[in-house]
Amino acid sequence: MISAIAWLPLGVAAEDPKHVRGPATVEDLVEIGPGIAAEGGFVQISGDSASEEWEEVSSANTTEDEMADDNQASRATRISHAQFQVDASETCKGGDSLDTAMAKLDMDRYDDDDENDEVVKAARIFGGESSMFHAHNDEDAYMTVKDENDRDVEDFPDDFKLRATDLILLAARTDDDVSHLEMYVYEEPVLSGTDEGNLFCHHDLLLPAFPLCITWLDCPFPGQDESHSNSVAVGTMYPGIEIWDLNVIDALEPKATLGGYEHALMQEGVKGGNREIRNLKHVGKRASKNLKATRTSGSKSPLPVLRKDSHTDAVLGLSWNTQHRNVLASASADCTVRIWDVITQATQQTLSHHSGKVQAVEWNRFQPSVLLTGGFDGLVTLVDVRDSSKAAMVWNIGADVECALWKYSEPTQLIASSESGEVFSFDSRMGKNSEPVFSFSAHEKASTCLSLSPGVSNLLVTSSMDKTLKLWDITADQPSLVAQNNPGIGAIFTAAFSSSVPYLVGCAGSKGQVAIWDILSEDAISKGTHGQVLEKYNRATALKSSK
Repeated sequence: MISAIAWLPLGVAAEDPKHVRGPATVEDLVEIGPGIAAEGGFVQISGDSASEEWEEVSSANTTEDEMADDNQASRATRISHAQFQVDASETCKGGDSLDTAMAKLDMDRYDDDDENDEVVKAARIFGGESSMFHAHNDEDAYMTVKDENDRDVEDFPDDFKLRATDLILLAARTDDDVSHLEMYVYEEPVLSGTDEGNLFCHHDLLLPAFPLCITWLDCPFPGQDESHSNSVAVGTMYPGIEIWDLNVIDALEPKATLGGYEHALMQEGVKGGNREIRNLKHVGKRASKNLKATRTSGSKSPLPVLRKDSHTDAVLGLSWNTQHRNVLASASADCTVRIWDVITQATQQTLSHHSGKVQAVEWNRFQPSVLLTGGFDGLVTLVDVRDSSKAAMVWNIGADVECALWKYSEPTQLIASSESGEVFSFDSRMGKNSEPVFSFSAHEKASTCLSLSPGVSNLLVTSSMDKTLKLWDITADQPSLVAQNNPGIGAIFTAAFSSSVPYLVGCAGSKGQVAIWDILSEDAISKGTHGQVLEKYNRATALKSSK
């Protein structure tokens, strides 16, 4: 499934992303944790023996009989490849006979035990074939059929280059308990000069836990040459927030982490030490052993050590302050909102005005100290962080708040959606507990996301667990349904208008697919006044990008 998406502004990504390293080493993978093994990839392992940590993982997950079966299967695959090549060469090129080809394979020695059997066993946990021991098939003396997919990035540099007209969409994906941050490239027809759109995954990053929210930010760190950055903040089931550099491919670590656990540290006697720990891949193998031993002895389960001023539970929402570029707000299941200085990686404020989990958080673009929040206590609140001691402005919508945002055209007006599928709008000038400016039932199930078009601020898209997207015209605070779409991606968990092309909506959900909805394809838009505005914006954007 895909739990969160975020668009990058047009042109912020580096044309030629950096490649900072080659294949991961054993030490790299041990540091990341055993959860990476679930990805089913391969690793080059060299030396006389594998590390102690990987020997332990191997023995715990794979028996010697299973490894022997894998060896036989791998050898059979190589023989099959050789047979295929012989048949093809005899038919097309008059090549060697079968006897000659089998002699070249030297099968009398092929069944000999590997010199570094422990290394073989350790590598087998990744589920790959014998090709894992070679960087490329052409380095394997027994493999004669070259795999076209085996290629170095440096051999095909243009495959990873980005163009100024590429629209980039980030998607947080989880499959089989392994989580990734994927970077999709969408080649929009008008901008790219193509007949139809093209969407593909450019590269991905491995995440430590199930991702719940992401947001793009431009916050240059000390020591960076450029005055701008291309980064993403990721909130997960862990209490920490990771900041990743999107202009770097193959990075194994984020460039900053806000809060979270101290790696590989566990202790007893922490307040609440009887709480269960599940799927904590970042605490390390040694800590996992200690946890197991503690539970076996019948004592209380230890807790990981949290960094100072960290959230104590999952991070559910994030918002970057565009005016104060080093400031990030985070909402958490620990019922708090934290204000972070990204550069110093320290908490500046902790807001505790909610009595339930906090899901939604967004800064006001015109008043950068004003923060909008929404929680599972059914409250939508407004607070000025310059004086957070004052009572927050509060509205009760009677259900869990799923999403909340500010209206572009009315900086004092906010919109919120609920678990019941309803959408509400309030005006802060009317005071707390005031009646909604408008409200309507958008979906039969939870309304998971709200997004306003940056080109036509009165166009609102809603998404839902009912598998649909709906486009609303909220002009004059009179909501009316303009169009709806079922993109066939299951329950929709996340949706957003492109920040650069205001007629494109990205969405994703339970089936793990990303879909792009071009609202100009809807007659109600293309033939109306909104379509005229969007078409003008369309041409202006294309002209600007071509210069």
